[in-house]
Amino acid sequence: MKFAAAICLVLAASIAARAEEATPLGAGLREEANLWVTCALRETPRPGEIPVLRWKRDCEDATGIYHYKLWLPHGYLAQPHRRWPCVFIASPFGNARMGNMAERLKKTHVVVMLVESRNGPWPPTIGNFLAAHDDVVKRIRIQKGRKIATGLSGGARASSVFVQLRPGFSGAILQGAGVPSDETGRFYFYDLLRQKSILIAMVIGRNDPRRSEIPEMERQLGPERFGVLLFPGGHQWAPADSFAKALVWIESHARWSKS
Repeated sequence: MKFAAAICLVLAASIAARAEEATPLGAGLREEANLWVTCALRETPRPGEIPVLRWKRDCEDATGIYHYKLWLPHGYLAQPHRRWPCVFIASPFGNARMGNMAERLKKTHVVVMLVESRNGPWPPTIGNFLAAHDDVVKRIRIQKGRKIATGLSGGARASSVFVQLRPGFSGAILQGAGVPSDETGRFYFYDLLRQKSILIAMVIGRNDPRRSEIPEMERQLGPERFGVLLFPGGHQWAPADSFAKALVWIESHARWSKS
């Protein structure tokens, strides 16, 4: 009995290990459905390369297995030469969904919904984004320069970092919060001041206490790169129409739209 139990444990461990292998790039794709994708960050970032990963241990903790949900719009498979805009979504609670954004995004965008990214330590949030990004740009036809990140609260702060870590982002839609800050309360703008092609739209409730962050965002980024949309409400995901307006603002002001 002990031998049989040991065999069962080995088999169960083997099955679990295989289940956590990265989803093959040739795996079947489906339109208009959430496809669960397993991906991995194997290369350890260097300390200082990503400002929120301050120590070597943080960088090491960012590596590992991650997941995202992939949405492909209708027509993706039937148009093999077409490239599509892409939106990355981060939730403060993890397991991101489209929510209020669904009506605007489902027909027009490839959508990447991060699973492990959530409020808390930075390593899994950064690791989830890097693993998902580097996987989806190999797996899916993404249009050059038309990547956007968005999220609520801590997901907004994370999105402001995401757009600086890989090329080809036109902007971020920050819902309910601005950029992150350090333990002293000093806001981190990282390379946003250098990467002047990145636009930031902040969509926030009129009763959200984080409206106090708007003046510093305006001062650092300037009116050409920073837009504010207010909606009735508090600290919450933006209504569908507010998100749609923010997306239009970025897409109409992005440099690629003028090229």
